Amino acid sequence: MISQHLEKLTQELSSCVLKLWFWVVRVLPRTLLLSLSEILADAGFYLLFKFRKNSIKNLTLALGESLEGRKIVLIVRHSIRNFFRDIVELSLAAEASPEKVRSEICVLGREHLDEALAKGKGVIILSAHLGNFFLVGPRLTMEGYPAHTLINQPRKALFSEFLDHCCSRLQQRSIPARPRRHASRALLQVLRRNELAVVIADEFADEYRSGSGISVPFFGRTVLGRRGVATLSLRAGAPVLPAYMIRDPIGRLALVIEPEITLLRSGQINAAIRDNVIRIAQWLEAVVRRYPDQWNWTNVHWQKAPPSEFRKGSIVTNE
Repeated sequence: MISQHLEKLTQELSSCVLKLWFWVVRVLPRTLLLSLSEILADAGFYLLFKFRKNSIKNLTLALGESLEGRKIVLIVRHSIRNFFRDIVELSLAAEASPEKVRSEICVLGREHLDEALAKGKGVIILSAHLGNFFLVGPRLTMEGYPAHTLINQPRKALFSEFLDHCCSRLQQRSIPARPRRHASRALLQVLRRNELAVVIADEFADEYRSGSGISVPFFGRTVLGRRGVATLSLRAGAPVLPAYMIRDPIGRLALVIEPEITLLRSGQINAAIRDNVIRIAQWLEAVVRRYPDQWNWTNVHWQKAPPSEFRKGSIVTNE
């Protein structure tokens, strides 16, 4: 009985906090909100010790040979600022009209998407935790495309409720990532209707977690790449187009849609999946190198296997 009352009280407090936050978003000027997000991010840089430590370690392992220590710390600080700014921008978009959002966020490379949709197999939008990844699906929807975003529901109840509210306001269609079988079925149905499946696919599996993955090269080291996008593309025959929402030096957002990634679609299935997972990791490395301060560096779990293991192309399965 007591636990039920506490749960109800927690839900009511969360609702009050969200109502207060969106009231603040409606009342305060955009410039002030963004300035506040930067102040909070700088505080978070020092308070979020584990996040800062992991990010600096991963960035050092990836780019430490070409960047000095002070530059690495600065990139991590900007990465945290990027995330806090994401939250403010998402909140502002949820409270704005679609016309206003469309006028503020341009779309580059729409012709690539139209060309891919003309094949009639649907399109897998390959994205990453880069720039403002929250708004990739909603911006595509506002452009008239039927987009469905695969979402890992956050563990924190307040943040989960916040995202649900924003998705509802932005008319974002979402597919829960769990259970996986249901998610796979839903994604296939989306593609068979010649619609868009937006997948954030840059969370490399931890080699100590359950599940399976494929050893792939990443920044000269080894990570365990997930095979989901490659498997889905082969099953549905759908093209894979990279798309991400990047922020320019003065803070303007743009949705960038790149040409289709050329995937291997013949031969032995496991070999094709392995090759395609490597190609996806190569795309991600290239785009992260261009925008290192707009990527979440905590997503990397390096493997102990040496780079020579890439050539073997072995599929690693964790029991």
